[in-house]
Amino acid sequence: MSGKLIASLFLAVFAFSISACSNELVIKENSRKPVYTKTPQTDILSNPLPKGVTIQQLDNGMQVLLIENPVLPMVGVNVVVKVGSAYETFASSGMSHMLEHLLFNGTTSRSQKQLYDDVDRIGGYNNANTSEYFTNYMMVTPAENIRKGMEIQADMLFHSVLPEQKFQKEKGIVLEEISKSLANADEQAERNVISLLFKGHALSLPTLGTYSTIEAMKRDQVYHFYKNNYVPNNMLMSVVGKFDSAEMLKMVNEIYGQEAPGKVEREDIPGWTTGFETKTLKPANQGQIYHRFYDGKQEQLQLYFKICHQKSTSFYEFLDIKLRDKEKIFEKILKENFKESFQSLKMTTRTTPVAAYVQVRINISGQADAGKIASFVTDKLKKCDWQLSGDELQTETAKARTAFLKNIEKPHMFGIFNAHEFAVNGIEGVLASYGSAAYSKARKDLTEFKIDSVPIIIFQHPAEREEKTSTAESGGAKLFSAAGKSADLIVKQNAASNLLAIHYLIKHKAPLESKFGKAAAKILHDCFGQRMKSETNKKISAGWGISLKVNDNPFFPMDDRYMNPDYGYIRLEALAEDIPGVIHFLNSQMQNFEPTQAEYRQATAKMKRPNPMMMGGRDMAKKIFNETYKNLLYEKNPYPQKKEIPSYEELLAFAKNYFRPGNMIISVVSPAAPERVREMFAAFSDSAASADFPVYRQELILRQKAQTIDKQGGGKRSYLFWGFIKKINPADKAALKALSLILSDKIIFDIREKQGMAYHMSAGIELTDNKALFYINQGTRPKNVDKLAPQYPGFFSAAMLKDVTEADLEKSLSMYLGRMMFRRLSSINQGYYLGYSYYFHNDINYDQKFLDELKKVKLADVKRVAGKYMQVENPVSVIVR
Repeated sequence: MSGKLIASLFLAVFAFSISACSNELVIKENSRKPVYTKTPQTDILSNPLPKGVTIQQLDNGMQVLLIENPVLPMVGVNVVVKVGSAYETFASSGMSHMLEHLLFNGTTSRSQKQLYDDVDRIGGYNNANTSEYFTNYMMVTPAENIRKGMEIQADMLFHSVLPEQKFQKEKGIVLEEISKSLANADEQAERNVISLLFKGHALSLPTLGTYSTIEAMKRDQVYHFYKNNYVPNNMLMSVVGKFDSAEMLKMVNEIYGQEAPGKVEREDIPGWTTGFETKTLKPANQGQIYHRFYDGKQEQLQLYFKICHQKSTSFYEFLDIKLRDKEKIFEKILKENFKESFQSLKMTTRTTPVAAYVQVRINISGQADAGKIASFVTDKLKKCDWQLSGDELQTETAKARTAFLKNIEKPHMFGIFNAHEFAVNGIEGVLASYGSAAYSKARKDLTEFKIDSVPIIIFQHPAEREEKTSTAESGGAKLFSAAGKSADLIVKQNAASNLLAIHYLIKHKAPLESKFGKAAAKILHDCFGQRMKSETNKKISAGWGISLKVNDNPFFPMDDRYMNPDYGYIRLEALAEDIPGVIHFLNSQMQNFEPTQAEYRQATAKMKRPNPMMMGGRDMAKKIFNETYKNLLYEKNPYPQKKEIPSYEELLAFAKNYFRPGNMIISVVSPAAPERVREMFAAFSDSAASADFPVYRQELILRQKAQTIDKQGGGKRSYLFWGFIKKINPADKAALKALSLILSDKIIFDIREKQGMAYHMSAGIELTDNKALFYINQGTRPKNVDKLAPQYPGFFSAAMLKDVTEADLEKSLSMYLGRMMFRRLSSINQGYYLGYSYYFHNDINYDQKFLDELKKVKLADVKRVAGKYMQVENPVSVIVR
């Protein structure tokens, strides 16, 4: 798994729980060279521990946090190894990440295939990610299989052999990952930044390493690095899920506690420091402008104001909140003063154990006076007041408790989200987020905070390049169905939970947007989000710990379920301490919701300015590729979009048709009984029935002839698609899904693991109600294209199944079903699948029934559907070089 990707999506902000930039240091005893860390001083006794918490240290030095959650059917074990790119040098850059990959290639008792098979056989999820200060290993299995999962994980952590014959293959995969990251201009800009902010320290190096360092890396060097760092006294473990703590601790001792502690040594290199040390850290000069170039299209002016790096996590979280509030004010002032030369602004904190900054990223035109804009922003920031109100403190404290509870419903997320905090500040730092003491202290520190430094100024210029043109070619849920005037309500009771989850699926987005404007739903949802965050509403909702999501983010993989054009959504999670209050409040805000002109202007302004996720430009080759192959495979949207942004009057008309109870499916998962929840929604209804439309889904085109397209994309990566479409009997869908799992494993293993010619790719069978798409879709380095393309047809043949056994099928099904269980752990996700099943299949249990059917599939069923459908006809081939 890409360390950079996980770090960007889930990494917790670094925290120290001390009040000032103290010089108090502690020397760790397990290293040849002293490693310094700051001493946390948060009064943990003033913070209540969550239920079911146990904290222990094994005799060999491994620290262990256990959190019992008896309502979960699974257990997640995360082991944080305190080593990452912050402990590397120019010679070893990328070694931590490379080692993460190699640990999946075999141990003294298991081959690579046995590792994969053993995990799949128990329905487990086994993955890892690397960042600056940690390498994190996660194992999630059904509760009854966790001992086997822990045995596999411990085997990998302590007894991996890093086989020489797999070393070159893993190099190829890591080089593919680097290639993919460098196709993103934002990654290039980020490398420019870290080289200036952290000069002389390992944080100036990319976590993935570079082409040069990976290509030069030797297996024995990595093995020495492994034995030096992968010792139990350099690790922290968290276990979350369904278990008895005494029994779990006994297992942990038996499986992990028998490993001997070790002496972690760090290289001593003149002019270079790692970890928490700062003695040779020489950041760029304050007040100086540094010009750098990258492959993006946007001029970026970046200001970095140095601040104290030894405050608490809560302090930086609060500072981020205030920075977001001031963004709107700053943007308005900058637009008035610099007009067309200013485009957009983003402010946030950037924190590490060795330095912290307030960072300001400004998009400007090429003709802008960067110096004047930088001086203007600096002056305004120095005059800012950063006080946090009592209501804001109460709201953020409740949100933090909600977030903690949400993450212990998803064992993998608890480990991923907190890995950085575990590695840097230990178990106490993680548990502090559940209490309130740190938040009160942070609020006091924020009151005294001032920005008084001169910024480091980085001017990122788009690199000049030749423009290239391409050539053409559930169980236990209860349904309360309505008749068009009220919402369809689905209620699932979880009496042991302390969390309230409400999912609104809002129907028929495609036909309504066709009438009122393409982005109408996105704008309306944004307006609703603004209303919910208004000062008045924050005062009302303070204490409920509400976490609200109103729009999907297409750059986050976990949001892919919301990419369907025919529905929108509102997701709310909160503490289940006042369920009637939360529901009444939400219904009162949603019913007859009418956005103000100010809310409309703010929402539409976001759409007109560059997306912060896209500031670095786009991989144009991938854009060309996606548009080309999708146009060949899918029917056109029957609801044409007339324009991007509706007028204010059109938005009001859209709201009356779209944002109304009769056009919603509401799923509620909470401790409350279904009938009680139904009463809470009794008043949430319309005076007249909502308009009804057929459910819209993109359909596959049954092609009548083959088609091949080979284009020049002008990018640093090439993209390939190959596939064919067949009409199917819906009764065969479960067997076809099983066939897809087997094909996907075999194809990806061949291309990625054997040949090392991919990092991320997909292959298998995409299923609709009555059609199936057999396909391969991947990116790769340009030199691999002509090797890969001729192989594709051969992957869809009877030969692919000749050596498949019932045991292989059982492994594939267990793996998939374990991951599906994994994705349905949280209450809010359960609500989503219930609503989705009802909308598209008129059966709230459709999702669960399909998974149950999948469990019954036998190898004979798989071979039958393979013989019935897996003959290549009229294939589509698309290559963008």
